[in-house]
Amino acid sequence: MTREKALPIVYGTLVFLLSACATAAHGDGKEAKPKGVEKYASDPRLGEEVSRMCFASSVDSFSLATDDTVVLEISPTKSYLVEVSGACSKLDSAQSIALDAASSCATRGDRLLVSDSAFGLQQASGFGPDRCMIKSIHEWDKRAKTDDKDDK
Repeated sequence: MTREKALPIVYGTLVFLLSACATAAHGDGKEAKPKGVEKYASDPRLGEEVSRMCFASSVDSFSLATDDTVVLEISPTKSYLVEVSGACSKLDSAQSIALDAASSCATRGDRLLVSDSAFGLQQASGFGPDRCMIKSIHEWDKRAKTDDKDDK
């Protein structure tokens, strides 16, 4: 086969492979769901990104846990939406959460310690807690009005 005859076959194969990759990347044509903080972009409770969350050793409670975000209540008037890097496998089913921070203020790069046990930071499997790196911290106004009545 001559070079001139082989080029259309090569180009055709490349076009086919590229279109197959594009289809696989987009799945069934549906738009990918937002992840992390992007899920809350239109939520009035989401505030500005902050560089630190102080008095981190006194986390009172947590809520709205997904595999990459959680709302931590530091005091009755201070709450933060914390995004972790990647997915934290136990975060969405967490029963206990603590912060592993170098000081009394948690910052980006510190870690959440996450357990599926309500009796401390041991996992139900007997292993230690998952360690999930903090990617970002945002102020969270739990009193802001939302359309979703389930997320109060």
